[in-house]
Formats: sequence, structure tokens, C-alpha cells
Amino acid sequence: MKKYIVMFLNRVSVQLSYKFNFLTNLFNNLLGVLVAAFTWIAIFKSSASEVIGGFTLSQMLFYIVIVNFSTVLFSTGTVVQLGAQVRMGKLTTHLLRPYSILLQSFAEYLGDRFIYLVLYLSVLIVSLGMGYSPCYLLHVLVFLVCNAVMYFTLMSLIGTLGFWLIQMWPLRAVMNAVYMILGGLLFPLNLLPESLYLLLQRNPFALVAYQYTLALQNQLTIAQIQVNILYSIAWAVICYVAYKLSFKKGLLRYEGMGA
Repeated sequence: MKKYIVMFLNRVSVQLSYKFNFLTNLFNNLLGVLVAAFTWIAIFKSSASEVIGGFTLSQMLFYIVIVNFSTVLFSTGTVVQLGAQVRMGKLTTHLLRPYSILLQSFAEYLGDRFIYLVLYLSVLIVSLGMGYSPCYLLHVLVFLVCNAVMYFTLMSLIGTLGFWLIQMWPLRAVMNAVYMILGGLLFPLNLLPESLYLLLQRNPFALVAYQYTLALQNQLTIAQIQVNILYSIAWAVICYVAYKLSFKKGLLRYEGMGA
């Protein structure tokens, strides 16, 4: 466990050393939030109703801010890491060292996201002043932890395609687009037709973005959060098993070129 803590702290140190990258990422996300916010302001002004999809304008703006901020916490960067290691032959070094490649990657992932995680948790602390019960906040925190593990496992699974694909960077752009649509970053998923909404409401991207944002807005009951936690755990188990199988099969193709 100590070696993973060291890996985590090293990544935190790197992030603190390159503050400009951190500020740039926040600025890029802020631009996306502003575009979405002005779009919804225009939609509400042109609508005869003050409530759309169960959201007032203030609730919708809060939703847009929080759900889009999730993209800096739940990054798709993990998708390309394994592919780069395979292509350059650096995976051999990790295979020879006495640690789990998955846990090493997870420790570095948490280190890279640490600053954003602190900001995200700050939202929970602020929520104490919004009338949320301690029990509700505890469930929201557990939901966040489960989502972090589940999402990382999902990205790691997709990353194993690096054994078969020469370049992984186009896949990251695809995953960002999928996240934007299935996560509800453009609009709340409940605005979709009911049959489609029921199908997509608890997909992995919706759990980390749409559902978690609803939890922060106190629009879910504790029972609903518990259901979401179970779905998150189920997705994590499925992705982990699939990752192990895919990684094992991918190693059979790995030649260690460039090592």
C-alpha cells in the first residue's frame, strides 16, 4: 500500500507544480459552462413555462455548472495511457515491477484529479448549509467514491483496446462525445423520451454526471441514491472482470517493441 501512496503523492506534487495546466483546464470548462448556461437562459426566455423538465432556471443553471465540472474530475485521459505504454514498449517495465498495473494507474489517476476532488468535496461541505441531513450527505459521499472507482475501471477497460489499436487518441475524442451525450452535460436526461430515458438513466456516464448532480441538488431521495450506488458497484464489477479478461488476452499480442 505504501508504494501506491508514494505514487499518489508524486502525481499530486506534479499537479501542484504545473498550476497553469490546472487553470487552463478550469478555463476551458468554464467556457463550455457559459455557452450552455446562455443557451438555457435563451430557452427559458422563449418558453411560456417557468419550469422545464422539472427544473426552474436557477436549478437548471446550477445543474449545468455542476454536471460540466464533473468532466475535470472524471477524465477520459486514462483511456490513452495503456495504449501509449504498449506502443512504446514501456509496459514491459511495469510488468516486471512488483505492483499491480491497475492499482498503480488508479493511484496516479487520483493524484492527477486530487485538486479537482478537493473542489468537488467543497461542494458537499457547502451543501451543509442547504438543509441536507448528515445521512443524506454521507450517501452522496459514498456515491462519489463508488463512481470514482467505477469510472476509472470503465476507462481502464476501454484503454485495453490499446493492445489492438495503433493510435488511441481518436478514441479519447469519441469518449468525450459519448460522455457529453450519455452523461447529460448538454441537457438533463429526463428531457429525453421516456422509453429512452429509462434505458439511459443509469448508464455509467449518467451515474457520474446526471445522477450525481441530481443528488447534489437534493432532487433524489436516500433510497434513490442507494439504488444508484448499487448500479455503480455493479458496473464497476462488470468492468473489472471485463478488464482482467481483455488485459490477459491483450498480453498474448504484446511483443514489447521499443522496450
